[in-house]
Amino acid sequence: MSVLAGPLSESPKTESTAKRSPFHPARWAHFAWGLCSNLLTQFQILRALTQPVFLGSLRANPALPFRYLNRNYLVRHLSVAQRARCLLYHYQRIHPLLPGHILRQVLAPGLTVYETCRDASRFRVTLGLSREGYWEGELSLHLAVDGVTIYTLSFSIIPGSIAGVLADEVLFVTRIQGEKGTEKEVRLATKSLLDVAPPALLVAAFQGVAVAIDIPIMAGTSAILQSSYLPEFSSSFQEAYDDFFATLGATKNSAGFFCSPLPVEEKPMAVIPKGHKIRSRKKREFKRQVANSVAQFLLNIG
Repeated sequence: MSVLAGPLSESPKTESTAKRSPFHPARWAHFAWGLCSNLLTQFQILRALTQPVFLGSLRANPALPFRYLNRNYLVRHLSVAQRARCLLYHYQRIHPLLPGHILRQVLAPGLTVYETCRDASRFRVTLGLSREGYWEGELSLHLAVDGVTIYTLSFSIIPGSIAGVLADEVLFVTRIQGEKGTEKEVRLATKSLLDVAPPALLVAAFQGVAVAIDIPIMAGTSAILQSSYLPEFSSSFQEAYDDFFATLGATKNSAGFFCSPLPVEEKPMAVIPKGHKIRSRKKREFKRQVANSVAQFLLNIG
């Protein structure tokens, strides 16, 4: 069975950002204009992030309130005002959704939301603040095998209108990537976890998070809009984003994002080829168990 590996990440630099010095005048002009044109939203972001629960994250990353000034924050082609709204919305919403002591643990050092031991290996999914320097979503689900992180799914809570969705808010999936040099662990995880590949496992955990915080709609970036997209790796990005979201039953809207209700609707068993039904049932049941386990864990600790 082929394993969906997706683009492997070492650095969040894109083609344009890699060529430009952080001290380039054009960069500073862009930052200054973005800041000046969004002063009210910037003030609201600062006010939101100076809530006690976020102070640790702010001390660790003083640039956090200004992440939206990066051209590729979340996805490409959003306006500065849209990016600012997304950053503000996420932190305003996440605060009341999780109890303070749980949210502090999510923000640092991260919260284990699912764990299992199979074939003498330990598989762990953690929910935490996206690493400093990465702008592809404020929160990340990480899958680790025996302590080695092999895959990441990143997301933010944003207004539905920005994703082209007729809903107040959506969970916006902006990154699904494997870590370079972990191909062996990816194969081990897929084999041990009933042929459920790491991205699919993280989507199951993601659905559990969605249930716990009661946001029933997902929007996912297309390959070409993904922050780290590079034309020379277009086929890998296409497989990891467009093709993957399509397998989940998500449909691409006019804004260029793949949208789906949560939990995602599974294909009828009648369309599954003969000879694959038993394995498909086992995989589906396992993914449901992961989603339910994550949801119940987050609801119970609250």
